[in-house]
Amino acid sequence: MKKAVLFDFDGVIADTEMKTLAYTEELFFKYGAVLSMEEKISYIGTDGKEPTRKLLEKNGICKTAEEFLEERRTLGNVYENSQDLKPMEGLVEFLVWLKTAGYKIGIVSSTSTRLIVTALNRMKLMSFPEVLICGDMVTKKKPSPEGYRKAMEYLEVMPEETVIIEDSPSGIRAGKAAGAYVIGYKGAEVQQDTTGADTLWKDYALFEEKWKKIQ
Repeated sequence: MKKAVLFDFDGVIADTEMKTLAYTEELFFKYGAVLSMEEKISYIGTDGKEPTRKLLEKNGICKTAEEFLEERRTLGNVYENSQDLKPMEGLVEFLVWLKTAGYKIGIVSSTSTRLIVTALNRMKLMSFPEVLICGDMVTKKKPSPEGYRKAMEYLEVMPEETVIIEDSPSGIRAGKAAGAYVIGYKGAEVQQDTTGADTLWKDYALFEEKWKKIQ
């Protein structure tokens, strides 16, 4: 019997990924570098350090990844600044249904706590999760299962009682390594490889019917 649902944030709660990448793309363009779609997608599901390091080296930009990302932060971010920030279509209805049915809800993201809390408050979703594990709350980010295991511990549920909703390969690997049932979500603008998931959801429509197959 499933008792808890853990959501990734970017690309699952809100479609932030391409909007976030636009800030990174803007800064690289300032230094004369144009990113391919493949290079932009390499950022998704990461903290940005490794893809930034590779792209700085490739384009001969004399900055460390830390220096570049610090400058990137001065440009703003989708969580605090975007006027287009909104929940995925059908998500709120799904969250209300889960809450009413007695399921425990959590969010596990590689993004910082400050940004995730800000975004949840802006979208009026902060009342739904009972646990929130963000990138600055773990020693190892996805694909490590640490965040998901910590969320299960706080919610007092076993891996076999947990469903995880993810849209990225690293997130799916983290969820499977944590021992949970993983839904590969395909409703974001960026379509990622979700072949490692147990099942696929294109959207949150007809969620009760889809949930019966899982439960």
